[in-house]
Amino acid sequence: MAGRFASVLSGRGVIRVSGEEARSFLQNLVTNNVEKAKGAQAVYSALLTPQGKFLFDFFISEDPAAPGALLLDCDGARAGDLVKRLSMYKLRAKVDIEDKSGEFAVIAFWNGDGSPMPEGPGLPDPRHAAMGRRAILPKDGVEAAITAAGAEQAPETAWHSHRIGLGIGDAAQDFEPDRTFPLEVNFDELNGIDFHKGCYIGQEVTSRTKRRGSVRKRLLPVHVEGEMPKRGTPVKGGAREVGTIFSTDAETERALALIRLDLIKGSVLEAETAEIRPEIPEWLPVEMAEGAGNGDAEDE
Repeated sequence: MAGRFASVLSGRGVIRVSGEEARSFLQNLVTNNVEKAKGAQAVYSALLTPQGKFLFDFFISEDPAAPGALLLDCDGARAGDLVKRLSMYKLRAKVDIEDKSGEFAVIAFWNGDGSPMPEGPGLPDPRHAAMGRRAILPKDGVEAAITAAGAEQAPETAWHSHRIGLGIGDAAQDFEPDRTFPLEVNFDELNGIDFHKGCYIGQEVTSRTKRRGSVRKRLLPVHVEGEMPKRGTPVKGGAREVGTIFSTDAETERALALIRLDLIKGSVLEAETAEIRPEIPEWLPVEMAEGAGNGDAEDE
């Protein structure tokens, strides 16, 4: 699909963290290096449980209208919960945490051919160059920004089709709070974790898992042959459950699924009546284990 496109991401929210200790406050909590969120650079990051499980993800960028403040582009349905969670850690920190979702909109801009967008509204999406750019704008400025960018406004489903094609998850559709581990949904390969920064919540488990290379599940794009299964449908290899379907795109016959890498090579995978064929994106350096599907591996 050629051309430049823009979609208003109606499911996103915006939180402002301000105050003289705003940056250090977040730095001690989240998976990425907040010091890198400056000027024309945003960072992708997450807040985890002490056990290293996913709670929230967000894009962190400077607020151009409020020097020293940071904006968090997050899942809008859970923005209030994120404010509450951050407030739990506030203690005596000199920060203010405000839900600004009513004032701002989040817009995604991308090239239909997957080429990078080095210039345009907002900031480059830090996960992958083909994801284009993201902009946080006052709601009354959205239409003007899309026009100025020379972009065709597309439905939000087009954006999700684009990301599913790239194999990139969306927290609202593909991650399970307090259950998913960040490496399972590829935070390490999508620039969501800085393994060289100081401590953050859940660091010990996350770093140990990365160091040992013990990630047995990964969120992968899959090609679906047959009727598109619903989100949450188990993926089976023979009689054994090896994964779960998450985001789906019936038009392109593709979906994202959390799959056991050690159980799928050599197996015919099915989800309800559909045949499922996992794919490894070019940006994800993993392999499906030899001998998978022979029943030797233990379930987690």
